[in-house]
Amino acid sequence: MKKNVNLIFLIVFIGHFTLLAGYFTNNFDTIAHAKFSLRVDRPLDIENTVNVRDFKVKENDKAEKITVLMYHRVIDNKDLVKNHYDEDGNLHGTIVTLYDFEAQMQYLKDKGFKTLTLPEFQAYMKEDIAIPTKSVLITFDDGFKDNYINAYPVLKKHNFNASIFLITGGIDRNPRDYDPADAQFLSVKDINKSLDVFSYHGHADEFHKLDDNGVSYLISKEYEDVKADIQSGYETIGDSSAFAYPYGEYNKSTLEILKELDTDMAFTIKDGMASPGDNMLEIPRRGVYPGTTLDIFDKLITYE
Repeated sequence: MKKNVNLIFLIVFIGHFTLLAGYFTNNFDTIAHAKFSLRVDRPLDIENTVNVRDFKVKENDKAEKITVLMYHRVIDNKDLVKNHYDEDGNLHGTIVTLYDFEAQMQYLKDKGFKTLTLPEFQAYMKEDIAIPTKSVLITFDDGFKDNYINAYPVLKKHNFNASIFLITGGIDRNPRDYDPADAQFLSVKDINKSLDVFSYHGHADEFHKLDDNGVSYLISKEYEDVKADIQSGYETIGDSSAFAYPYGEYNKSTLEILKELDTDMAFTIKDGMASPGDNMLEIPRRGVYPGTTLDIFDKLITYE
C-alpha cells in the first residue's frame, strides 16, 4: 500500500515538474528579466471631473492661445541613481527633478496662472468659454508612479489641475512599495486617490512600443490592431475624450481611428501654443525637460 502511495506521489510530482519546466522554457525571457505583464483585466472605476468653471474673464484678458505643458517623470533629487542618467552623465530627457518641478509650479502660482481641467481646455478650444490670458494645461505622459508620489502633493498644495495619459497595459492592480530606481507605473489605488488633482486618459494599452526599425506600433501595426489597442485603453479607463500619441508618432490612419472611436482631442509633441480653431486631433504641447530653467519655463508659457 505504501509503495502504491509513493508511486502515485512520484507520478504527480513528475507531472507538475514537467508542466513547470515547460512553462519556464516557453516564458524564459519573461521570467529571467521580470517582464511580467500587469494587465488590467477589468475597467477602472474612474470618475474624471466634468466641471467647467466660469472664469468671468474681462474683455482685455481673454486668452488667444495657451501652452499645454508635457511632463513624464518627477524624481526627488535625493532619489536619483545611476540608471536615471545616460552614458554622458545627463539626466534622461523624460525626468524632471522634484526641486525643479516645485519651482515651476510655484512660478505658475506666483504669476497668477490658472491650471485648466481637460473639459475646460476643450470648451476653450471650441470657443464655448473664455479663459484668462494666464492659463495653462498641465499634462503627464505614461502614468509613472512618481507622478503620484512626487508631483501630486505639489499640485494639490497649489490647488492645481492636471491630466495623465495612461499606458493602461502597465497599470498595477497589486500595489507595490515605491522604488524610485524603478520605472514603476501607477496602481489602481494611486489613480483613485489622486482624482482630486488628475484626470486620466488614453495613451495606448499594449502598443506603447517601437518596432525593430524604431517606428511606433501605432504606425507600423495593422489598422484594426491599432484600433483595438486604443479602444482597449479607452475601455479600461472609461473615457475616450482624449488621447496622447506614444512617442508623438501618428499618421492619417491613426487620425481616422481616433475619429471612429469618437475621440475629441489628441495631443502631439509638436512645439507650439494651442488656440481655438486648431485641429483638435493635432494639439501641440511643450515639453519640460531636465535642462528647463525658470527662464526657459517662462518662455514656454508666455511666448509663441
